[in-house]
Amino acid sequence: MYLALRPPWGGGAASAPATEPEVVAAAPGDAGVGSNKPRKKKRRPTGSVPGAPNAPEEYEETEPEPPPLTAAERRLEWRGDDVTLPATRIDMGAGGEARALEDHEINATVNSQAGGVRDCVVSGATGTDLRATITVKLVVDGSGKVSKSKVHAPRYMFDKGLLNCTQRALRSMKFPATGAPTLVTLPVSLG
Repeated sequence: MYLALRPPWGGGAASAPATEPEVVAAAPGDAGVGSNKPRKKKRRPTGSVPGAPNAPEEYEETEPEPPPLTAAERRLEWRGDDVTLPATRIDMGAGGEARALEDHEINATVNSQAGGVRDCVVSGATGTDLRATITVKLVVDGSGKVSKSKVHAPRYMFDKGLLNCTQRALRSMKFPATGAPTLVTLPVSLG
């Protein structure tokens, strides 16, 4: 961006032919655009008098910027157990009917008991600018317990303990017992 000043006192039509105005000052291309860095706010200590000599100054820190993450730290990867459903046997003579969990049963359990999993995801991403959908796949056995789980998330979050935290939270969940295993997918969005 250039700043050019033309004197307002210049002659009108009768004056000398118009020439290119002389550049008086040049500003960088980002002139007027503020920095995205957080600023420190000055705060007067309690009980101090404004303008008093030798009054101590205190600074209130603003939130630090998120650490810059590398592409490798942002890369999504799967970690955890093999969540392939076991082979099922069909017993034609038994009176009890084994079945997979139905959607409303899954939704009711997830809505009421998945807070621990969400907390693990938030904790693993705290202080970063990560935006992703974390996918948790789990196998619920016939008794309603989570027997296996697998997580798809950025590597950075795994380094912060996401897998262990998530698996611990999943073990505390209790689904309805249906007699047959069910594969459940739980997405958790960041950002």
